[in-house]
Amino acid sequence: MKIANKDGFRFGERAYLIGHEFGLICVSYGNNEQEALDNAVDSGYMDSERMEDADYKEYDANGWHDSFICLGNASEPFWSEYLWIKSASERKKEVV
Repeated sequence: MKIANKDGFRFGERAYLIGHEFGLICVSYGNNEQEALDNAVDSGYMDSERMEDADYKEYDANGWHDSFICLGNASEPFWSEYLWIKSASERKKEVV
């Protein structure tokens, strides 16, 4: 399992599960979902979701801003159509 910023965990941060249509990409820590996504990008675990420059220019020019999100310290564009994130502490209630 890939764990982003595992050596940089700070008090008060939460663990988030980040994935796409094929399953879990990594676990990342942050004070909120945006910070967890940024940490995953900065750790190099989201490279599979990075947009090509040509795609970014086309989508930005056409106003299709719901298909991508800019993440990480470099604010690079990443596909967001199939991206999901949820708190690692979320549990499904099982019927006994």
